[in-house]
Amino acid sequence: MKTDRKETTKVPDEKEIERELNDLESSLGLLKRDYDMFFSGAEKRPPALLRQRVETSIRRYASSQGLSYAQRFRYNSLVARFTSYQDLWTKQMRLKEEGRSPSGVIIHPDSKPKVTTQNLIHDPQKEKREELFQEYIRTREETGEGKPGVNFQKFCELLDQQQKQIIDKYQCKQVDFFVKVEAGHAKLKARPIQ
Repeated sequence: MKTDRKETTKVPDEKEIERELNDLESSLGLLKRDYDMFFSGAEKRPPALLRQRVETSIRRYASSQGLSYAQRFRYNSLVARFTSYQDLWTKQMRLKEEGRSPSGVIIHPDSKPKVTTQNLIHDPQKEKREELFQEYIRTREETGEGKPGVNFQKFCELLDQQQKQIIDKYQCKQVDFFVKVEAGHAKLKARPIQ
């Protein structure tokens, strides 16, 4: 005798979905950080396990009907960010396999970076500018503008020029730079600090 059993699939509640979306967002941030470390040479292998976990989380809600409009929007934003990161990582991996750095410079396997006292000095301004440059690149990719036509050194030179002009104009002590999206374009903005 056969009995019909209805399969009951557990529909996650609102709080559980929010928690999982928060986990997905933080995992995506960790994955980006781990890939940045891999491409900079600090890690030997790409973060395959974490990437697989992120992909599994993304697939879980791909066709889920239990998401509210706000949750679906947030999920789609996270998927779009992950997709743009994937494209970037694929390009960087190809360059790495070809023996080139992302700037296009050919890296010889025998060459090792020279350790100098300048490399060992902790420079918070340089670190802040590197973070700003990475944020600018990331924002341009998210807006679909692609990579900027300047490298980090040229970016710093432009910041120095802008900083000097703003300090002269506003008679301020410092200038705070930040990235803002205006009319769908990434813009570098400055704020004088007295």
